[in-house]
Amino acid sequence: MSRYGSKAFALIWLAGVAGVVAAGFSVDGYRLHVMQMPLPHPYPFEGVAAFCGAITVEVALLYAVIRPATYDRSWGRALFAIFVSGAAFLLTVVTMMHAPPYWGAHGLFLFCLTLASMLLFLVSVASRLHGRLRGIPR
Repeated sequence: MSRYGSKAFALIWLAGVAGVVAAGFSVDGYRLHVMQMPLPHPYPFEGVAAFCGAITVEVALLYAVIRPATYDRSWGRALFAIFVSGAAFLLTVVTMMHAPPYWGAHGLFLFCLTLASMLLFLVSVASRLHGRLRGIPR
């Protein structure tokens, strides 16, 4: 994983930022129907920039937890990544009522990040167990 780990995290970051930026162009249903602001709505630069910064911090935190250069089937790191990304996802979900579309895109990004962490955990555990059954140390 060391050779492709940094590139994978860069692509994950790029996908998250692209999703939030694209969601900024969506119509905010709360503004339109509840606050009755007529179209066109201005692009939410401040909110999108804040969530792009949040994605940067979240991906950097997961990179520090997983440390791809020295990963070597470390299921403990993957389990901790599940807790980190899951906690961020739950905090985002709690605050999603009447949220603009870029907030929802951030929540979807964190959900996918949590699922990816779960998949990494399962692959790491399976690889570790397969190695033990075959007599391969570590």
